Amino acid sequence: MDSSAQISPEELEELREAFAKIDVDNNGFISKDELNELFRVANLSLPGYRIREIVQEFTKTSDQLTFDEFAQIAHGLKSTEVAKTFRKAINKKEGICSVAGTSEQSGTQHSYSVTDDTIVAWVNDMLTQAGKPTISSFKDGSISSSMPVLDLIDAIQPGSIRYDLLKTEDLTEEEKLNNAKYAISMARKIGARVYALPEDLVEVKPKMVMTVFACLMARGMKRA
Repeated sequence: MDSSAQISPEELEELREAFAKIDVDNNGFISKDELNELFRVANLSLPGYRIREIVQEFTKTSDQLTFDEFAQIAHGLKSTEVAKTFRKAINKKEGICSVAGTSEQSGTQHSYSVTDDTIVAWVNDMLTQAGKPTISSFKDGSISSSMPVLDLIDAIQPGSIRYDLLKTEDLTEEEKLNNAKYAISMARKIGARVYALPEDLVEVKPKMVMTVFACLMARGMKRA
């Protein structure tokens, strides 16, 4: 079932941010173990059997949950207190992501947690090597043009970005949105599992901007 049919746009955006925090390995799914751990950390006021039923209901055919399935679980926690506790547990993951994967060249396995500062440092190192402007943080105003994201994508996969298609100076809101759509599309095209919307870049929403750069970092390290 499409979660958007039941959930308001505001709640759907919150859940997208939450999904990105829980999906620490950036593989596009939440594992049964990750969901179980979230319930444990949340210390939800639900009987143990009910938690098991919830998990089992959505993992009958797979040990992994999609975003829609996760959204239905979160939306289905009707008790205000339960929902509040659930959200607090999610928010404990804020600012932390996991970069995991196997290097395409060496076969080396990368798997460790990184902070916002580490992601920014990695992004800036890649941008500097490519001769491109760096960012100060995930709130950097230049992100509204999507150029830092596009420059990073091109640094990860040289020649992938068609700069002749881009407007880079004195951008209108429509031009910013077009750049953002292109950035999200190209991030996915090179294999980064990005869940942010183009509007998240244009409006420079730090949490979602972080997930974009984190996913690109994960992709970049796989190519290292």
